[in-house]
Amino acid sequence: MNTLSARMHGDETYSIPHADFLRLQHAHGVGVTVLDMFSLVIATGDRRHVPDGEALASVIALLTDQLGKVVATCENGFMEQELRHDR
Repeated sequence: MNTLSARMHGDETYSIPHADFLRLQHAHGVGVTVLDMFSLVIATGDRRHVPDGEALASVIALLTDQLGKVVATCENGFMEQELRHDR
């Protein structure tokens, strides 16, 4: 987000609220766990540990929800900065 902010506002940065940091941290942890699980399945060829479609859809929904909340917060921050610059 700071990179995007730098592109839009030069020297300015947008600090991520703590709640959004925790959302990103959680989404990253879940994503890494899922990728590790798939790597293990691919390496061993043992398909017994492959999650069913509903479980995988649930993980994707969780990640999408968490990242969507972060994006919404950051977009609001950018919009507020734009309003301050326009004044």
